[in-house]
This record gives sequence, structure tokens and C-alpha cells, in this order.
Amino acid sequence: MTSEENVNRQTAPNPALAILLIPWGLLRSAARFLRRLRSNVPGMIGFIGLVAYFIFTFIMPHIIEFDGDPNLDEIVGPIGSRIQLAAHSENAHLRSFEDLAGKTVGVVDQTGGPDLIAPYADSLTIETYRWTSRRAGPGLEASLIDLANKEIDALLIFSKTVTELIDNQEDPELKALFAENIVITNPELGPPHLLGTDTQGRDIATHVVHGGRVLILTALIGGVISTVIALFLGSISALTGGVLDSGLTALTNLILAIPRFPLLVVMAGLIQFNNTLYLGVLIGLLGWPSLMRAIRSQVLSLRERDFVEAARSLGLSTNHIMLREILPNMISYVMINFIFSITFAMYEQIGLVVLGLAPINDYTWGVMLYFGRSRGTLYNADGASMALSPVLAIALFQVCLVLFARALEEIFDPRLRTAV
Repeated sequence: MTSEENVNRQTAPNPALAILLIPWGLLRSAARFLRRLRSNVPGMIGFIGLVAYFIFTFIMPHIIEFDGDPNLDEIVGPIGSRIQLAAHSENAHLRSFEDLAGKTVGVVDQTGGPDLIAPYADSLTIETYRWTSRRAGPGLEASLIDLANKEIDALLIFSKTVTELIDNQEDPELKALFAENIVITNPELGPPHLLGTDTQGRDIATHVVHGGRVLILTALIGGVISTVIALFLGSISALTGGVLDSGLTALTNLILAIPRFPLLVVMAGLIQFNNTLYLGVLIGLLGWPSLMRAIRSQVLSLRERDFVEAARSLGLSTNHIMLREILPNMISYVMINFIFSITFAMYEQIGLVVLGLAPINDYTWGVMLYFGRSRGTLYNADGASMALSPVLAIALFQVCLVLFARALEEIFDPRLRTAV
């Protein structure tokens, strides 16, 4: 081996070392990006929010079980409701199911109490009371009166009932009777319904946790497809010019002349989807024209720059000019529009679901809105969280996206940084 070959061998990069350096380079780039982002408070809030949403929608569903079994005994669970243990004042020591052994315990139907106490039915006596169709009245009051008169030793009762019929009792005689003889010995006996229950008695909080993953993935699919199509067609149109440019521009203008959402409604009505994710493909195939025109304008501007002219004079290929010269200079613009494409794709997906034109087999935030509207929970204060919870989840996600997109625009555009 000659000395020159030996030197070349020593200076040649080690492939294994190069592969190991790739993650280190990515980490350094991520650290630089976070340092820039830290100076933009709204953008940092948006970034933290998106990370929290990732944990909330993609990790927590593996920890929190989806409440998918109808339970008509819990259809009256408002926000923050839970089963509490009430006892006669002489039985204030009763705090758990084990303490209730040998006692007579009252339960009210449609509150979750019967299911909660069922495993202990062999060790105690159960007295069942009726929750009236008007959601208030003699059934509940009868159970409290029997407890106050020591007809029963304890009572499983909703926290909402405690507030309405004990704390805010309007009848002076009943208020005095309950105050003297009833105590809440365990306010946290049953699991809480942080957001209440839906019209089938299922915990809404678990639905919010599990409802974001498919919705966000579908929006991502729509955003990726529309952005890729727009980037490809816009670049080809601007770089080639001539008949191809005229044809693509005419096609884009034709599609833009058709209202996008009504067209999407018609297409969704004609196509039967077996999977919600396929809806993202349709949204992506219809969502590229406006971005395509914008990218075409960007490429038309960039191709006149000196560095592109230099690449052309060197005889470099169109692929090289596009991928190595033009694309890096508009990557920030593409990324920002990609984020907004996700936003629009999510809105369109939810609109189709609410209209009943998209599959509801995947339980998403949009499906929660659909059922919330169709089952009348918007007109019931106790059940409004079934529709309001997904609205808030969607709105906060969109706010985080917009804040992050604005931060990206400021980070990548020097003019905006100097203007602040």
C-alpha cells in the first residue's frame, strides 16, 4: 500500500461513525430550534401544548381504558359527579363497604349505586329507591327521609343530589331533618365522573382521551397529501412553464372555482368509507389547489435568483435545482402551510362527521359532537359536557397549532425577527 493510499484510508470517513453522528446532529439541531423558540413565548406555549396533546392522545389511551359499555344506571352523572356514602348521624363511623357488613344500605337506581354495591350484596341488605323520570322528586326524598328516620343505616347517593336536596334544600322542615340526622361519611366512595356521563351512562372523560388520536391522524394524512401534491405540481408548473404550466394552472383555477366543502360533501356522499383514515385521503386530494398556486409563485420568484441561474449555467438537472437549491429556501413556507392544512383538514373532517357523511365507527371528538347534537344534550345542562368537551379539546389543539405556526414563521423569516 502506497503512502498516498494510506493517507486516503486514514482520512476517509468511517460509515459506522457517520451513522452514529446522525442522532447527535439531530439533537443539536433540535436544541438550537428550542433555543430560538424559547424567545417566542406564544410559540413556546403552542409547542408545549402540542407535546401535551401528543401525550394526551397517543400515550394516555394505553393507560386509561375506554368506557364503551352502556350503563343506564349512570345516565344522570353531571360534571364532577361521583357516588358518596351518606349515613345516619349515629352511624358516622361507616366509611367503606366493609363497614357496611350486616347493615341496610339504600341505593338509588340510575345513579351507578346498584352496580357499585353489587359485589357486596351477600354481606348486607340492599334497599332500592326509584329515581323518578323527572330526575327529582319522591324517590330521592323518600330515600333521604328513610335515612334520617333510621329506616336504613346508610345510603349511596350522587354528589349532585347531596347539593340539591341536602345543602340547598328549600323545605325548612326537611332541611332541619337532614341537617340533624344525615352526615356524608365518605364523599369519595365511587370513582368521579370528571366530565360527567353521556346518554348511555359512559364516562365522557375517557372518550375525550381516546377521541383525539384518529381525528388528528386523519387530519395529518389530509395535510401531508395536500401539501405534497401542491409542492410537486407547483414546482413542476413553475420550472417547466409552457403548456404544462398553463394546463396545471387552468386545472387549479377550475377546482378553486368550486366551493371546497360542498364538493367534499358531495364526494363523501358518493364514496362509502370503511375507515375514517380514508377520509383524510379524500380531504388531501381536494385540498391542494390554493397551496399549489402559492408554491408556484414562490418557485417563480426563486428561480430568478442568482444561485439558481448559477446552477443552470453549470448544467445541473432540474431535480437538483428543485431539491438542493429552491426547496431549502422555501421549506419554512411549506411547513407553515402544512400546519394550516392540518387545521383545515380537521375542520372539514368534523363538519362531515357532524353532518353524518363520515363513518362513526371510530369514536372521535367529531363523533362525540355528532352524538351530542343528535341526542339533544345541548339542551340539557347536565349533559352539555358531551358536546362541549370535544369542542374545547379541538379549539385548544387549533390554538396550539396556530401559535406554533406563527412562531415558525418568525423563526425562519429574518424580517419578522427584526421587526419584533
